[in-house]
Amino acid sequence: MNTLRYALRFLLRARTYTLINLLGLAFSLACCIILLRYIHRELTVDTHCVDREKVYAVQVSVSGGAYWGSYAAYRNDSVLIAPELIETKCSFVPLENDFLVSEGHRYRCDALATDSTFFQLFSYPLIQGEKNLTDPSSVVLTQSYAREVFGSDNPVGKTITYSNGQEYVVKGVIGLPTNKTWLNFDLLLANTSSNRWEKMPLDLYRFVPGADMNKLNQVGKHPRSLNPHYPSDTRVYTFRFVPLKECYFSKLEIREQSPIYVWGDWGQLQIFMGICALLLVTGLLNFINLYMIFMLKRTHEYGIRRVFGAGRGAVFAQIFAENFLLSALAVLLAWVCIELTRVPVSRFFGFDFSYTAFDGYLSLVLLVFLPLMASLYPYFRFTRILPSVGIRLVSTAGQSVRARMGLLLLQYVLTLILVVLAFYFNRQLDTLLNTEPGYRTENILVAHLAHESKDFSSYQNPEDIQARVQRVKQLGAKMKACPDIEYWVADQSALTSSDFGMKFIGNNGRTAFLYMWYANPSFFRLYELRFVEGTLPSMEEEEDWDREYYVVNRAALKELGYDSCQGATLMYEDDKMRAQNPEAHSIVAVIDDYYDGHISAGVHPMVFVVRRGSSGDLYTLSFRPGRLAAVMDYLKKVEREIYGTEEFEYTLFSDQVKQIYAADRRMAMLYTSFAFIAIVVSCLGLFGISLFDIRQRYREIAIRKVNGAMLKDLYVLLLRRYVGMLLLAAVVAVPLAWLAIHYYTADLVVKAPVTVGLFLTAFLIVAVISVATLLWQVNKASRINPSEVMKSE
Repeated sequence: MNTLRYALRFLLRARTYTLINLLGLAFSLACCIILLRYIHRELTVDTHCVDREKVYAVQVSVSGGAYWGSYAAYRNDSVLIAPELIETKCSFVPLENDFLVSEGHRYRCDALATDSTFFQLFSYPLIQGEKNLTDPSSVVLTQSYAREVFGSDNPVGKTITYSNGQEYVVKGVIGLPTNKTWLNFDLLLANTSSNRWEKMPLDLYRFVPGADMNKLNQVGKHPRSLNPHYPSDTRVYTFRFVPLKECYFSKLEIREQSPIYVWGDWGQLQIFMGICALLLVTGLLNFINLYMIFMLKRTHEYGIRRVFGAGRGAVFAQIFAENFLLSALAVLLAWVCIELTRVPVSRFFGFDFSYTAFDGYLSLVLLVFLPLMASLYPYFRFTRILPSVGIRLVSTAGQSVRARMGLLLLQYVLTLILVVLAFYFNRQLDTLLNTEPGYRTENILVAHLAHESKDFSSYQNPEDIQARVQRVKQLGAKMKACPDIEYWVADQSALTSSDFGMKFIGNNGRTAFLYMWYANPSFFRLYELRFVEGTLPSMEEEEDWDREYYVVNRAALKELGYDSCQGATLMYEDDKMRAQNPEAHSIVAVIDDYYDGHISAGVHPMVFVVRRGSSGDLYTLSFRPGRLAAVMDYLKKVEREIYGTEEFEYTLFSDQVKQIYAADRRMAMLYTSFAFIAIVVSCLGLFGISLFDIRQRYREIAIRKVNGAMLKDLYVLLLRRYVGMLLLAAVVAVPLAWLAIHYYTADLVVKAPVTVGLFLTAFLIVAVISVATLLWQVNKASRINPSEVMKSE
């Protein structure tokens, strides 16, 4: 207790240095804690699973494409996994952008059609009712969705009508786990209510203890016939089991573009880890450096205590106690800063950080780690000094000055790296936003207009099918009749990046992997994609409904080895493998290249299979400038006439394009914010160190002034050491920052240039702010009265 009391007394006595040290450490800790909470959230996805390392999803590969599915999806396959190895199997069908009706109102939902085994693999807190999907008419809602549909009423036992026309009874309400989840849904349906859902099922397996997963994956590597009963079909597929823990960060050639799945970016997370480490080290260096000043001011005290018998343990206890008090106050202040910035931080990351046990563990680790790390160096530094010479270090020890400047140098190296990266990420963002994507983005609307069932079994007779066809045709006719709508297509993709592709062979024998689109002729006019060679047939006759034409972009034409589309053909590699006389498709036209997604990924070689018909509940339409309000009123009227409701979801296509670069904006803002914090922390350290060092040189300054030193000479004398340190920090930081940029942009096709001006601007900003931090003290020191200094001596 006495040790803590003595430590507190000294910290209050040296309150200027205490405040500087406290603020610097608190700012860096606040940033690090925010990042660590985000990193922890990303690394603990699906921890509500019973054992996410022993529950496996299935990655199926067919014709070069990969997707999540079921290894037994192709029932004709004779090679199956032994059933006795499977402890639990759960199948679910993702039904994104679906809807249900309750009390005459339509509510959009993302659903999973599954069974009660889902709750054997995943733990969800039960709020009301029961977690039971054994009844084909049962449904379980999430708590947030239950509130959206039923408000404050108890939903258990109430009936809803799903998009397939069937009535379901709410069996229970579940809460969401505190951790992040790969699968996100509003409700769970009993999958036994239908066996003809629109999507294929995905399987999750939990194998018995001791199951050899390497052996099972070796079985999956064996190519299997897609259709063994059709010898002419030579296509094959393979599969492998992937632990649920790895699914979130998986990088497949095909990843579902669905609101149900959430995908992580391991590369971005590594960058966040790097930023966190830089900030933590910067704050820690600042903390240790300023505490070294504490120790220098107390060298005489520690020397006397050692002369009178104080052991090394007592000295370490005193040092640790002082650092512990500083660390505790800094952690407390950091949490206050985090709480004050909770709203903007939540908006920045896209979710609200709830307090969990991790926050408590993190605080405890910091309370032990920080004072321990900050105590070790000063302890070993000063306990090996003889007490009799300790007093000399306060004013004359060059080694002590070099140690402090060395730590400050490292601090500024890290700060300059952060500032350079902040500038580069902002430049990269500007490059992406100012590069023309090659297609129209303005005055385009994307809306869910067709509200049809995703359960094909709901159309049990030809009349039901015909009624659906007529509704869709009526919707198309209404779109065509609106004078404010220029073009429209019914498509699931809306010009997002195409993940699906296949290998094609040209008539010259060259093979190329091309990304595929299934497009309506209006697709090219809607997005104003320019034809550079050839043209599309009119496709207006009824017999053209099922006809297909092939269009490629310049990149695909080059990949196939053609200079022109005249006489150029392509055929599916799979067709050539499974047929004796495969069909060669003529390339009727070539369009100019455009970026079909993130610009940094470059231009993909693309082939468009153009058909007259298109289908889907997602409609994309272009409208006349300034007529958005009129188009919205018209679409509401159409929805009311066809589906009896005015409720539909829509977004502007320009907003979807901006969303592509949301991660880049976040990265640029993150680097800018934390680079600013690093500058503040470094300048606080510089202020504290210079405050001590310059005061130690008051006698030298007085003597120089008596001997005729000019004001400019004193400025040079006092600033020279720090300017030299900044220059040396720049020499070290520039190649390190360049390596970091090179590593990050290695896989980017379109990227901002790395110029000398980038590094020069970063250095000048840091240098100007740092010199400005020194000027007050330098100006005060240069104007001291020599007689007052000599008198105090």
